[in-house]
Amino acid sequence: MDSSDFDGIKRDISLTVNDIFEDFEQDNNCLPTVEEFRKLFSGYADQYIGPMDELSVEGITNNFEKHQSREQKIWRAVNELEAEQRFLRSEQ
Repeated sequence: MDSSDFDGIKRDISLTVNDIFEDFEQDNNCLPTVEEFRKLFSGYADQYIGPMDELSVEGITNNFEKHQSREQKIWRAVNELEAEQRFLRSEQ
């Protein structure tokens, strides 16, 4: 994966990840568990990945492979952003 592509994905979803943590922490006075966070983000993941028949990833012609490639990029970025949020919030 091209690093500019990955950086773009992280930039696009960083506010969503931050908002999930903010909202959960405000409502529950604690951070979400990994499972809770992933469940909350999975609703957003579909909108970032897009419909399977409209995906275009250079060099991949099969829609399932396009979907899978995009999904892997999204979740890799989300995992990094989630770790960053947990680290930042543990220092407060």
